[in-house]
Amino acid sequence: MILASDVFADVRALLDDGNSGRYTEAEDLIPAINKAVQYLIIVFNSVFEQKKLSPESLRDLSTVAILDVTGTTTKKADLSTITNLWTIFGVEPDPSILGSVLVESRNKFATRMTLENWNDALADPFSAGTGVSILSDFVRPGYLGPGQFFGDGKLYLLIRPASCFTADKVGIYYLKNPTKVTVAASEIEFPTSLHSLLVGKTLNAISIQHNADSLYGKVTDKEVNQLLSLMIL
Repeated sequence: MILASDVFADVRALLDDGNSGRYTEAEDLIPAINKAVQYLIIVFNSVFEQKKLSPESLRDLSTVAILDVTGTTTKKADLSTITNLWTIFGVEPDPSILGSVLVESRNKFATRMTLENWNDALADPFSAGTGVSILSDFVRPGYLGPGQFFGDGKLYLLIRPASCFTADKVGIYYLKNPTKVTVAASEIEFPTSLHSLLVGKTLNAISIQHNADSLYGKVTDKEVNQLLSLMIL
């Protein structure tokens, strides 16, 4: 993890080597570091989309939630109880649990599907999430979402086939959003190798106050490669 006060010290050294006190924690540094964290999330999303890094690499943000599912042929899981969801990287139907706590994985994770895949699988016995009745040894679960599928404003996952479940529970493996910085003592759940990148992006966020043409918010290949190189140190 990265301590916000360490980032602030480096930012102050670069911005205000005369120690004028122009930049305050509450009005400048805290808003800037939170913008920098949000920007790094955007860069990480680009890296995940390009499959150059897996979400599991952010171990301090990786967690699992055990949710109830309902339905007959297709199971649905209500994600509204996960209030800090960043991105899902694993869906496990019917995990081994004790109460609401994961005991062990059964290692039969669902395949993420597009709407087109989901529709085609209805009649394809060889597809994950198939709607065709086949031998249980060959069944591969699939899931669709998150999405607001039922008009109630909630996010759901759809999981098929229902035969994958012996109990109506599903394990959702996900990245939670980094905790928002509120004081200098706050910890940011990014690897320490990203300290210098976070300092740079915090500086960049503060620069918006002085330069309307700041490049903040534009993800470049250079930044993607820089993040990747720091994550594999």
